[in-house]
Amino acid sequence: MRPRRQRPKPPSRPRQTPGGESDPPSLIELERFTQQSLHKWREASHGLDALQRLLFFDLESLRQRDGQKLLDAIRAGAQTGFEFDRWSRIVDYRYSLTPLSTAGSLRDIGGRFNFGAALSPGSFSPFPALYIADSYSTAFQEKYGLDPAASRDNLNTIDLALRTPSSFTQVRVRGRIDLIVDVENTTALQPVVDVIKRFSVPKTALTLARRLQLKPPMLIRSSKGLQRQLVHPNWRTTPAQFGIPSNSQIFGRLAAAAGIHGIVYPSSRRVKGQCLVLFTQNWTDSGSFIEIVDTPPLGAAPTLITSSTKTVQ
Repeated sequence: MRPRRQRPKPPSRPRQTPGGESDPPSLIELERFTQQSLHKWREASHGLDALQRLLFFDLESLRQRDGQKLLDAIRAGAQTGFEFDRWSRIVDYRYSLTPLSTAGSLRDIGGRFNFGAALSPGSFSPFPALYIADSYSTAFQEKYGLDPAASRDNLNTIDLALRTPSSFTQVRVRGRIDLIVDVENTTALQPVVDVIKRFSVPKTALTLARRLQLKPPMLIRSSKGLQRQLVHPNWRTTPAQFGIPSNSQIFGRLAAAAGIHGIVYPSSRRVKGQCLVLFTQNWTDSGSFIEIVDTPPLGAAPTLITSSTKTVQ
């Protein structure tokens, strides 16, 4: 006599807790992948890295070839006599006694317009920059990415920015810059575009992009296009993922090499906010200066940077 075939048991229902909520399942499969798919992802990653480096270093040879033209073009678009008063600079609390130091700009990948030490050491030379903003709100949003008054679901700004809560110092500053590039003025950017619009995408890069099934790389052909790159909110993507400078960092390097004292640009975080990056190492024999407005704590130095002040790093 054949044994009776047992009927399959229905899946058990989640156990109800006293509060009426079901217990969470013990295992949730988020994603399934194979060794083959891992190999494809690794190949794609190497291909993207190769494409970015190919584009940068091939175009870098053209920038080197036309280096003097680019420096002259940046100087041609510069303006003189930019003044600012009661602008803000935010630094971590431990740097409260050196609020005008540029040391922070040299760490990691650097800032929007300067190279940091983490950019492929040996390939790129770090150079300092001092960043300030037109208000406390703009400076805070540039540093943390959110409005200081922002909150959501009982989370404050620091929580939402995924930052460890810590003290920081804000100082108000004023000053005057003798030679500055205004990114909001597309006319000032046009001389640079007139040089780089003659560049062409390397054929090897086009071939690699097709193999990776990507759109052909596009070069900057207009002052508006250059402006968008200089104020792009995600400028960190290229240096963070590929270890090579972003377009805004390349522009900053050229501006510093051209002897420009600073770059003023619109905040990518706050509507109508303005930011200023200063290349104090270029202030020799000039009238450019920056100083702290309020009475500083005992021991703070320097509180004033001029053409005769040694850059603090």
